[in-house]
Amino acid sequence: MLEKNPKKAFTAREICDILEIDEEREVYELLKQISKILKKKKRIIEFTQPVCRKCGFVMKKMNVSRCPKCKSQWIEPPRFRIKEI
Repeated sequence: MLEKNPKKAFTAREICDILEIDEEREVYELLKQISKILKKKKRIIEFTQPVCRKCGFVMKKMNVSRCPKCKSQWIEPPRFRIKEI
């Protein structure tokens, strides 16, 4: 899915829906494992950091529910795509 659409970036929720996985937490674990396999194929998983849509704060953690700066729950989720090295 990620390899077939190298220009499109997917959120963890979109990956859950496509792969029929219940929890986003499982997607993050899978992405860690997949990144090791992709490294051998000279590819990496590129991602964007989560960003608060209200104040623009860039999060360091992937799975956050609220902004530490303004406490907003309006968070742009991280997006993932595969990129050749």
